[in-house]
Amino acid sequence: MRILLLVCPVGDDVESLLDVTKKVASALNGRVTALCVRREIAQKYYSPFSIQLGKSGGAEGERAVLEKVRAVLGEEVVRMSRGGEPVSQVLDEIEKEGYDMLIYSDINQGLTKKLAEYSQVPTLIHRGSEELSRILICTDGSEHSLKAVRFAGRLAEGLGSRVALLSVAREEGDTERARQALEKAGEVLGGVYSGEFEKKLATGRVRDVILRESAAHELIALAPRGLSKLKRVLMGHVSLHVLENAEKSVLLVR
Repeated sequence: MRILLLVCPVGDDVESLLDVTKKVASALNGRVTALCVRREIAQKYYSPFSIQLGKSGGAEGERAVLEKVRAVLGEEVVRMSRGGEPVSQVLDEIEKEGYDMLIYSDINQGLTKKLAEYSQVPTLIHRGSEELSRILICTDGSEHSLKAVRFAGRLAEGLGSRVALLSVAREEGDTERARQALEKAGEVLGGVYSGEFEKKLATGRVRDVILRESAAHELIALAPRGLSKLKRVLMGHVSLHVLENAEKSVLLVR
């Protein structure tokens, strides 16, 4: 398991980001590479991205963060990349080097949304908390969501986290489908997770239910795609809404 950790742009939560990355890497037997990317750009051409860097201390802030990376993760590889659009740099790095997972902090909404949308590897968007002891895994019974169940279950097993498995019926007539999805996901989860887990069956607007149920958890795991072409669009809207509105860290698995 090769994990790419995006550490620039620099955020105030770098210590907790590094702590979470260390836990995830240990749980998945992963090897971490820290990547620092930014544009070299004149002040008159400042973008929101470069302004964010300016607030964090620019190059000096970067150096301080990279020292923290080495202190927490050891003598891991630190890759520096400049010039070009940041999202493209990250995606190119993943494809070129064959990474299996991406982790980054939610400190720039535009960057967060674009990376979440285009990353083709499991992507963890970190939001402050160092805790990963309670994980909410969402499923609709599709192969895409079962892949998310499997990956999140492996992570929970390695972390020793408690798990709740959630399936949502959009209306009363959809209850049987949601129940079957929950049972199927439970079988998949049981194959990678040895602990007891809670099964939650709820009715309502999917994205609202997920946000409500996430209150008792530190991480929400879900797939951005669903059952059919139409429902893939729906699931995409759900995952985007959850990403934009959840206060908790989010794990997206394609």
